[in-house]
Amino acid sequence: MEVLVIGLATAFNFIIVLWKLKHDRVEDGILDIAAFVAISYLFAGTISGMSVGMVASATISLYLLIFPPKFTS
Repeated sequence: MEVLVIGLATAFNFIIVLWKLKHDRVEDGILDIAAFVAISYLFAGTISGMSVGMVASATISLYLLIFPPKFTS
């Protein structure tokens, strides 16, 4: 079950990041990738930690998709 959650969350996360990069939301995509790397680093080592990290990263990706950050005017 955990492997399924990790797989779905990872695929969902990458699909969102690719969509952002294809639709000229580069800043948003870079922030998303940075959050993904940071969470993966923090929760690395166990299957439970990686599943929490992937779900958290997918949730952040979805939030940034709905409410994009505004770095420049």
